[in-house]
Amino acid sequence: METISFNLIQLLILFGSIQGIIFSCIVIFVKKYQSKSSTFLGLTVFLLSISNIQHMLIDVNYLESTSIIRRAYIPWQWLVSPMFYLFIHYFLKKKVINKKLLLLFIGPFFIITIVHFTQLVYHLYFDINYEITDYYQRGLFLYTNALSFIYVPIVIYLIYKMILNYENDHKDVIEKIREETNWLKSIIHIGIVIMSIGIISVSIAILVDANESYFAYPFFVSLSVWIYWVGYVGINRSFSYKDSEQLDENQFIKKTGLTTFNKINTYIIEEKKYLQVSLTLNSIAKKFEISSGYLSQLINTHTKKSFNDYINELRVTTSKNMLLDNNYKNYTIESIGLECGFKSKSNFYTTFKKFSGYTPNQFKNIKETK
Repeated sequence: METISFNLIQLLILFGSIQGIIFSCIVIFVKKYQSKSSTFLGLTVFLLSISNIQHMLIDVNYLESTSIIRRAYIPWQWLVSPMFYLFIHYFLKKKVINKKLLLLFIGPFFIITIVHFTQLVYHLYFDINYEITDYYQRGLFLYTNALSFIYVPIVIYLIYKMILNYENDHKDVIEKIREETNWLKSIIHIGIVIMSIGIISVSIAILVDANESYFAYPFFVSLSVWIYWVGYVGINRSFSYKDSEQLDENQFIKKTGLTTFNKINTYIIEEKKYLQVSLTLNSIAKKFEISSGYLSQLINTHTKKSFNDYINELRVTTSKNMLLDNNYKNYTIESIGLECGFKSKSNFYTTFKKFSGYTPNQFKNIKETK
């Protein structure tokens, strides 16, 4: 058994990490704190904390160099940035997460874990002389940690892009929005500084083969402070965001998006854009320089319809007038449907019946017999 040895910095890091675990458990399991965003915030803090604890237990020799747990080494830090991404995703009221993107986020954790366990299995069952290097020595553990400092900036870039897109989607009230997004940017900026410290630490370990932990203390100490800040500030912001009427998405769009919706509605109706077969959600969104998601929310909030139903109802209304207009008496039913923006006869019939309860022929016959 190796001698367990703590110094003041190690104690501070461990104490901070234990506090982080307590905080995350409260956020995740206490009912009044539960929400999707706070859950992922709790997981972010939890994973950072257990990663720190794992590193410190190795550092103080609590886990012997021959310990299976130490040699297996679970790379929890690879899950931190994905959980933080999901926290911000749900904090900004986004409801659907891209599953392929999520798989790309969490995939590296499982790959690195399998690589570490494969090394351990090879050592135990195939070649007992195969050397598993220590955590701070040049070797698999150190190199995979170095890779994490390449992976994390990619996730940070996607997070930052998501925040900027959110601001862009709410240009009408950008000052109000920035009150809630500036602190997210501050978290990211400080995280970038801490990550830079970590990159320097790992680089020193690789270049000089330090085999010592002291060079990484600035990184772990700053990470512990960041855990506190992200946790307590994040949960407070989450609840102010949740409770504030202006941050309720439907209320927010009702109050701030009416002007934008009216412009779009006028454009579609007065210029008869709904009669174009090629009209799409994306083409309208591009015209008004907003995201298709925000446009969809605007239409749903102000008309209680999806984009397709909103456009198709306008088309059906126009087709009704044409069916009863003598100027179009020589037009076939199919021709009227095509004139109104429907792609085919079957599409016209199905949509017309959905909104009127009749087929075009039935509608025309009923009106003509009255």
